[in-house]
Amino acid sequence: MLHNSLTFGRGVAGFYGKMKGGSRMKTLGKVLAVWLVLAVPATLFVGCNVAVDPGTGGGDGGGGTPMDPAEFTSADGLKGGAFYDKFYADGTGFDQTQASFETVSAAGDFFRCKQCHGWDHLGNMGAYINRAPKATRPNVSGVNLAEHVGEEEAQELFETIKTGHGAPRRMLDADLSTYDPEDPTTTADGDMMPDFSEIFSDEEIWNIVKYLKDELLDTTQLYDITTDGTYPDGTRTFSNIGKDGDAANGDSIYAAKCAGCHGADGVGGSFPVVDDGVELSIGAFARDKPYELWHKVKFGNPGSVMTAQGVDSLSDMKDLLKALADSDAYPDADAVQ
Repeated sequence: MLHNSLTFGRGVAGFYGKMKGGSRMKTLGKVLAVWLVLAVPATLFVGCNVAVDPGTGGGDGGGGTPMDPAEFTSADGLKGGAFYDKFYADGTGFDQTQASFETVSAAGDFFRCKQCHGWDHLGNMGAYINRAPKATRPNVSGVNLAEHVGEEEAQELFETIKTGHGAPRRMLDADLSTYDPEDPTTTADGDMMPDFSEIFSDEEIWNIVKYLKDELLDTTQLYDITTDGTYPDGTRTFSNIGKDGDAANGDSIYAAKCAGCHGADGVGGSFPVVDDGVELSIGAFARDKPYELWHKVKFGNPGSVMTAQGVDSLSDMKDLLKALADSDAYPDADAVQ
């Protein structure tokens, strides 16, 4: 509607510019009258969303519009964030008695949203530029989900997740045992988005939509990432972690939310960070994987004792990351005993 109105407006101006004298004003009045007759019904068909900024997430409720369904308004974006990570894990609320549980838990990365879209929602153009596929996990998607979310309304996202709008979806009984990244002829099914209508309830899908529209953070505001090469052999480097955050406030957040489990300086503690079987300090993990740490802090680590920590805003997350970027205050992995 916005595009059509601008195009029509340029036509009015061009036509008006060709008129002269008194006939110019009379003709302009007629044209504007016709424009009003055409534009008002068109607006009714398109809806009111053209005047609404869809927002970019950030945990401040910036993703909604007045036209959002009631199911979206009442959805729980924090639960949706946990589902985006590992929906079948303990503590997410997923019904582990349903028929799909055994299948999805046995081939987890073929069903996890984060595997294909990344913690930063940039797919294979972001932090996952080097996450090559294996027999147990598919290729990372080339879709920029962060951008896509801003382009679709809540209802459209719901339909995309549930039905795919007609795009092919992998059925629950697909054979993933033959997936071989070295043989592209075997990867089609594994790289396809699952048919989540077989797995999720409508309420669970709405929670994911709520997460995408209202709760995800813009990682470009949390740190800088420099990539080189192409997926899956690219490299990435992180810098300026925490950006313009307030490290002093970040220290306070860490002391209140994190120190009890991870230690005053992030080294060890009663629940140290274990990443791919390696024990790390919090500081080392934050500096190596800031794209993942923010998600674990905000939404918890499904299947573990770590729950959502109530660090919801972009500013607080920047402050926390800014503090953890200090390797003197939060030492590296070699300090873990």
